[in-house]
Amino acid sequence: MGLQRLEPASWIQPCSGLHHYYHNKLTARRRLGERVFAAQPRSHEAQGELSTLLLGHLCRNHASQYSRTGNVLQWHQDGAALRWPLAGTGEPLWAASLWIADDVCILQPGPRGYELTAASLAAPSYWRLEEKIGRPLDMIHRPVPGFADKLSTQVARFFDHLLADYPVWRSNWSVVSSPELLQRGTSAADDGQLYLRVERQSLRRLPQTGAVVFTIRVSLNPLADLYTVPGALGSLEEAVAGLSPDEARYKSLAPLLPRLEMFLAGAQSGVC
Repeated sequence: MGLQRLEPASWIQPCSGLHHYYHNKLTARRRLGERVFAAQPRSHEAQGELSTLLLGHLCRNHASQYSRTGNVLQWHQDGAALRWPLAGTGEPLWAASLWIADDVCILQPGPRGYELTAASLAAPSYWRLEEKIGRPLDMIHRPVPGFADKLSTQVARFFDHLLADYPVWRSNWSVVSSPELLQRGTSAADDGQLYLRVERQSLRRLPQTGAVVFTIRVSLNPLADLYTVPGALGSLEEAVAGLSPDEARYKSLAPLLPRLEMFLAGAQSGVC
C-alpha cells in the first residue's frame, strides 16, 4: 500500500496558492452539483467532528496562514486573503473543505466493510463521485489492477486497525495532458504539454465517531519543470518503464506514452 507514518502536525500541508484550489471547488460544484459534493445522512456527525478537528489543526499548526477572529476563519498569504464564516451549516464537510487545497472524503463502517459516506471532490484523477458514494472499498477500488487479488484483505485489515493517533500518508502519480485540477475521465483540454500530476493522500481516524478521513492534495507541474530537479527525469523514466499495461491504462497514461517517450528521449539528448 506504500503507507508511511504521518506526524499529526503535518496532516495538512500549507498552500501558497489556495485561491486557485478554492475557486476550482466553487466552480466545480456550481457546474456539477452532487457530482462534486455528496453526503449520506449518517455521515453528518463525522462531518462535524472533522470540521472541528481541521479548524483546530489549521489555527494551531499553520498559524502563519490561518487565524480565527470570533466566528470568522481567515487565510492570508503575501497580501492575499480568504475569509469563511464559521456559523453552523448543513454541510460541515463542504464548508471545511473550502479552507484547504485538499479534497476530503469520509469513510465509515457498513455491512459491506468501510463505505464512502461523504466527499468533497473537486480534483478527481479520472474517477466520478456519483459512481462511488455509498459503496464499499472493494467496489470503489475495483478498477485498480490487482486490488481484488492482492490488496483487498490488506486494506480491510488496515482500516479496521487504524488508530486515531497514527495517521498515515502515501503518494500517487501520473502524467496528463491537461493542467485542469478536475479530471473525471472525460476529455480535458489538451494544451499540447505534458504535466506531472501527483497526489498526496492521507488517512486518519476521527477519535469520537471512528470514521476515517481520506484527504487528497493534487499538485500539477509541466514536465519541463523536472529539468531543474536532479535525478527527477531518470526516476520518471524508470517508473514509466516499470508500469504494466494494466497500470498504464488505469493511470490513463497509455494514450500519452508515445509523447512521453519522445519527451524523455529529448531530455536524454539535452533538448529542452
